[in-house]
Amino acid sequence: MPIPSRLEILKSKPIGDGLNGFRDSHNPTYEDLDSEELKDILLDLIPALQGLPASRHLPSSCGGKNLLDDLLKLTSAVNDDDFDIEQIIPLLKAVLSKESDYVIRDKVYAVVTESTPPPRLASSFQQTPWVRNTSSFAGSAGHRKYVDDVLKEELDPMYDTSAYLAFLKPFLEKLQASVVFEKCKEGDNPFYREAGGWQSWPEGAREKDVLSWLTRLTGQLLNFAKDDQSAVGARRRLLAQPHQPLQGSTADRKLDVGFVDDGGAGVDSKYHWSQILTPGELKSNASADIASKAGLDLGRYAREVLAAQDSRRFVLGFTLCGLLVRLWEFDQLGGIASAQFDVNQEGLQFVSAVLGFRNRKQFLLKNRPEYVPLCVVHLF
Repeated sequence: MPIPSRLEILKSKPIGDGLNGFRDSHNPTYEDLDSEELKDILLDLIPALQGLPASRHLPSSCGGKNLLDDLLKLTSAVNDDDFDIEQIIPLLKAVLSKESDYVIRDKVYAVVTESTPPPRLASSFQQTPWVRNTSSFAGSAGHRKYVDDVLKEELDPMYDTSAYLAFLKPFLEKLQASVVFEKCKEGDNPFYREAGGWQSWPEGAREKDVLSWLTRLTGQLLNFAKDDQSAVGARRRLLAQPHQPLQGSTADRKLDVGFVDDGGAGVDSKYHWSQILTPGELKSNASADIASKAGLDLGRYAREVLAAQDSRRFVLGFTLCGLLVRLWEFDQLGGIASAQFDVNQEGLQFVSAVLGFRNRKQFLLKNRPEYVPLCVVHLF
């Protein structure tokens, strides 16, 4: 008996009103949603797609029994934060705007294919360099899922050590962060209180709220530090465009937050990965403060920066998961992270990090002409 084609399956088992329940419960305006909200929507959409009769008959795109099997794997990937949630936007748009069954089918296959990792290569010794690495991939957005999988191998293991903060401490102290921090505590309505932490810290730590808070705070820290021009570069600005892809990447990569060398950085400014000095990754949940989640996402950004700026030897970055901050360094050998610290409990440490990322000279954020061995940078 001949196997029916995808077109024949859709004709015999149309979507009909099978997605109306999902459409009725979700607002068609999704452009301003953060990654956690998009994740919740996707976890609502997947069961609706699984319930369609065609899902049990359409073939798998990645060696499974059927499309239903692919959707089950997608649920696991999304729940483990092992999926770029921005990839669902074309599918979400197609479903909410009631595109044809064939368009929705193609968007579903694109999403499940993105979530499926390639077969993992057997490794020998951890200290043996990989021949297969991210620099060996051709510039194609279609290879993105393979690049991310190999990036995991390159960054495994990641080191988590308080020695890294010890390395940064001398640089941070030169920035006179303690002076700026004391200014934050002055007045009847201070920006920071020892008892309660930072003023107006957003409850729930939603991405867009944290970005607004961080933008306001870094601007105020700059004002406090304006009398010490050695502490803060006059043109250094925080870039907060989590929904706008940066130029220069083979796939659409969107940076949550970061520092650029442009005093005019704004909401509508367009940037290239070659202009990023310090990338940052935001997560609303503190449980994402592990190497395989926030660290891996930041590693993806670091790879783009190193690829676009071939004179850089390493990239410094930061993750903010709920109230927990880590400072990171990525280079050819992998990644290393500081111990975590709480934004509200370690206010001075946070100010030191923010001011440090705004000073290229002390932090060596961009090009370093002299050769410094990586082991000196790592100090472990």
